Amino acid sequence: MTEIDVPQVADPEIARLVRAEVEYRWPEDVSDLDEVVRYGLVPFGKMMGPWLLIRSSLAVGGELAPVLPAAVAVECVQVGAMMHDDIVDEDAERRSKSAAYETFGHPTAIVGGDGLFFQGFAALSDCGRAGVPESRVARGLDVLARTGLRIGDAAVKEIRMGRTVCSTATYRDMIKDKSGALLWMACGLGATLSGADEEYLEALHNYSNFLGVGYQIRDDLMAYDGTRAGKPSTSDIRNGRPTLPVLLAHRRASRDEKLLIEEILADTTSPVEQRYEAMRDLVRSHGAVDSAREMSRRYARMAARALESLPPGEHRDALEELTATGRLV
Repeated sequence: MTEIDVPQVADPEIARLVRAEVEYRWPEDVSDLDEVVRYGLVPFGKMMGPWLLIRSSLAVGGELAPVLPAAVAVECVQVGAMMHDDIVDEDAERRSKSAAYETFGHPTAIVGGDGLFFQGFAALSDCGRAGVPESRVARGLDVLARTGLRIGDAAVKEIRMGRTVCSTATYRDMIKDKSGALLWMACGLGATLSGADEEYLEALHNYSNFLGVGYQIRDDLMAYDGTRAGKPSTSDIRNGRPTLPVLLAHRRASRDEKLLIEEILADTTSPVEQRYEAMRDLVRSHGAVDSAREMSRRYARMAARALESLPPGEHRDALEELTATGRLV
């Protein structure tokens, strides 16, 4: 599971409340498992999950205080998945600091990721004490669990897809279930806890899927347009990941270039920088950066249209603003 790399989206008050809740649960002097949990959570990332959860809740008529523990829950689950993701991808850096496995070792980081998952479920259960009806908390637990399984299934597909070329349609289906589900975890949970009806849930489900695909494509592009920060641009090439810009370049390439792209993906011995530079030149020479960027924008526009059935107001407007082209340039 990747952390979708977007501009800071958390409103100052939402960010302050979520950060205060995390600091209360895991103060600086914690030890053992809690120390690893805090290391993953602090310093805080972009907090897109908590922001989406709270905005989705308010957009369907909910209140902030009862769902605040669920915002922490989403952050815990997503950070736990990223802690494991870094081990799978052998990425030594996360949020501009050493990945947890680099700091604590592989066994402790694996247990730390597991701990974050369970902390997430524990935080979600606190919504009942915060005033959310128990029936909604139960439905929220179902959303969280089933979405986590959907993300895990997509992750297995991505791993098995590695070092081979697939169709762009197959790739988009995979990232819909990976990144789209990641956003649905937040939107669906916030709306469910706030008693949203099926029409609103469907709108947010479509919004999450479209926006997740759009942002994942944007994240793919960052390795080739010079904008990636906090994670090496060589990561996808080192792991043989056929991201969308690579697949678009392969579709347009000559026969010899297609073979070269396939060889780069399959190569595990040549210096990774050398492989990356060769792939970057191929991606750029076939206009794949511009095409992928336009595809990302198209999914963002579809996400905005999906919100039309939600009640008009500042919270729907905030969700729509996240789809603005300016965030996906």
